[in-house]
Amino acid sequence: MPKKLNIERIWWRSVQPGEFYNIERYHRISGGGGSLYIEIPNSMVHGTLDFLDLTEAGFNSLSSFTIQASVVGDHQVSGPIEFRSKAGGRMRIANQNRQQPNTQRHPAWTSMRNFPRAPDDVATREEAMEYFPDGGLRIYIAKTFDGKYYAGFTKGHRPPHMTDDHPMFELYSNKVGGIINS
Repeated sequence: MPKKLNIERIWWRSVQPGEFYNIERYHRISGGGGSLYIEIPNSMVHGTLDFLDLTEAGFNSLSSFTIQASVVGDHQVSGPIEFRSKAGGRMRIANQNRQQPNTQRHPAWTSMRNFPRAPDDVATREEAMEYFPDGGLRIYIAKTFDGKYYAGFTKGHRPPHMTDDHPMFELYSNKVGGIINS
């Protein structure tokens, strides 16, 4: 049984259907285009940098910033999560396309952990929607008081028994993402 984590904060991002298609499809498509990452919109950048204990100037001086995160529920398994800057004051979690060579998809966000998966030959967003969970898909990174990171995800609708004082309640909101403080 995994040890109980003493969580300080949770960073989360609601994966959009178009992002799901782009991180599941073949990495090279005719005509190019399409992101192979999970975007962190401008509205989440300040909170993300704070969560990572970075200043904007410090982050901008780096080509990327990588954390090592264990899998929630299986602390023996871990992987890198790479944050990069993006035009327009945005950020991204880089290299998340499952079929791309040298992908850095975190092990918590794989079908081995029941993360949704579209077929390798998925060709359109509409086709990918058949594999996108009703009620949505959210990735998250938990940070413990001792500064360790753990990655996980939720899918579907908010559990009916979950009350608004539950630490994960906000994760199921209609927001694009955010930070949950304990």
